[in-house]
Amino acid sequence: MAKCNPLIACVVCFGLLIWFIRMIFLFSESKMPIAHIQDFYIPALNTKLPNFNSTTTTANFIFFDLELKNEMKEVGVRYHNVDLTFYYSTPKPSLLSIVHYTIPGFYQGHDKAAHRCDVVETRGMPWLDAFAAVSNGSTVVFTVELFTAVKLKRFFGSYSKTKQLLLGADVEVNGYGERVQKKSIKLKERVPKRVKDMAATRESDLNLRVADSNASVYSA
Repeated sequence: MAKCNPLIACVVCFGLLIWFIRMIFLFSESKMPIAHIQDFYIPALNTKLPNFNSTTTTANFIFFDLELKNEMKEVGVRYHNVDLTFYYSTPKPSLLSIVHYTIPGFYQGHDKAAHRCDVVETRGMPWLDAFAAVSNGSTVVFTVELFTAVKLKRFFGSYSKTKQLLLGADVEVNGYGERVQKKSIKLKERVPKRVKDMAATRESDLNLRVADSNASVYSA
């Protein structure tokens, strides 16, 4: 019976150990998915179309291509419903909500990308103001916000706890109805509105306390 060479056994064991450590590292990845706007087109703002202007057109639509990507090598992602909200940035400045759109939840394998291309109809969009702006050579800004919840799929099909994901990006549109940005637009992480409201309330309370404090000093 042939004896096992100790050196070969050590090399094999070391290789298995490295592989096991690598698998643990890969399956412990915890990156959140990333999102990009690959395309964005608004025909109602294309001033170059013949006999076409915002006073007569009924094409109050937005064409978009959204890419959702899971960059993890060995971990899948389970998306809950993906809610998209489109806003128009008015001159005040403020954001006017014009579209609500939902992508049904789905599963995405590791190192995969998914595109959701669609046409959405706007509501309450001030087309006259926007068309006038791009007709004068200016641009207008739309904001896209994405909200969803995800679970990460790891060992033996087990899922992590649900994590919320809130992303957003501004899209600048020109007189061709196209986005000004040539490259894809990455949606970046945003602070939930309720957190902003809480921070604003705390700041307001702090300013009020400072004002009261100063008043008492001066009155003395």
